[in-house]
Amino acid sequence: MSLYLSRLLLNPRSRQVMMEMVHPYEMHRTLMRAFPNSIDDIESKARGEFGVLFRADVDDLTGVVMVYVQSRIEPNWSFLDGRYDYLCRDTGKLAYACKDIMPACAKIQDGQVFSFRLRANPTKRVGKVTRGDSDLKGKRVGLLREDEQIAWLIRKGREREKGRPGGFEILMAEVVDRYGQIREVPRVEIRREEKQRGRKKGPRTFDEMTHLAVRFDGLLRITDANAFRETLARGIGSAKAFGFGLLSVAPG
Repeated sequence: MSLYLSRLLLNPRSRQVMMEMVHPYEMHRTLMRAFPNSIDDIESKARGEFGVLFRADVDDLTGVVMVYVQSRIEPNWSFLDGRYDYLCRDTGKLAYACKDIMPACAKIQDGQVFSFRLRANPTKRVGKVTRGDSDLKGKRVGLLREDEQIAWLIRKGREREKGRPGGFEILMAEVVDRYGQIREVPRVEIRREEKQRGRKKGPRTFDEMTHLAVRFDGLLRITDANAFRETLARGIGSAKAFGFGLLSVAPG
């Protein structure tokens, strides 16, 4: 089994790139052109079949858009060469590159510590509702408080999906509070981004969708290497076609 990670450098002044940053599902549609059988009517099925995850980061110094794409098959990015002004070609680096990261993933062991980055859509399913909110029952809503978001990530480390362990835990740090008491806090920083409004092509029209975007950066420890490899391959959380769920790790 292989697991490929691609890095694309996109031109932040390109009209298409600017539009795709506002409407990430459009970026998803562009990226899926690198994979077979990904025409519009079956692209969501193809994304799942090939395990396509992506995340768009912006370099704070240069403004270059760095898109990371993970997949179970090797993509073909050559179609981007014919797209005027889409790629960023003046950085001294290849505008796109791809490598098989499975050999590195195969070496992951229990107890290892990694730094990580994850852009996710932390949500919960509404159970009990108050009067007047009955239309929310059973629906997913974003977790707005930072403590809820961190707790969500900790739960995903224990159980990524129902009955499937995440294979990791967030490292903790001891701090002394203002009362002189020692307590543990998760070693994770949160950058809450603006609510991400996107549109997805429906049978007749575009469906408008809103997602809460949260970026997590921190340190994690492997608790189950096999489960963690599965987490890397499948991603974390919902709305993966909108640029959420890709977990990136590096030696801590």
